[in-house]
Amino acid sequence: MTEEITATSQDVLAVDLKTAARMLGLTEGAVRKQLALGKRDGMKNDRGQWVEVLVRSDEVLVADEAVEAPGRDGDTALLRELLAEKDRRLHAYDDEIAFLRLRVQNLEMLLGQSLQNQKALLPPEPPKPEEKSRGFWPWGRKNN
Repeated sequence: MTEEITATSQDVLAVDLKTAARMLGLTEGAVRKQLALGKRDGMKNDRGQWVEVLVRSDEVLVADEAVEAPGRDGDTALLRELLAEKDRRLHAYDDEIAFLRLRVQNLEMLLGQSLQNQKALLPPEPPKPEEKSRGFWPWGRKNN
């Protein structure tokens, strides 16, 4: 395969593994497997990672590139719509939080007033009789 790839430098692209996988329409794992089996040429760095993969220009999926350019604009539009929706929801949640806080304050005020009114309607509590201390002996002590 080396003879086929090195025919002319214009026919061969040297790209990183991720770009090669995207250009070939494969996963990175599939490209690594091709490199390991010797079906594709590439170069590793000193840590053993693939830094350059040789891809022939006739192997590149043209349809993938043609779809990719308009897709980016579509992705951008989609992201903008999603951001606008997120902002709209956040604004709605902020409004609801403010409403609920006001509602809780009103309910707390009504509850306080209700408790005051309830205390005013109840008769005063009778005084508690003083209890004699029995001490340790449960039957009390006989006074002599």
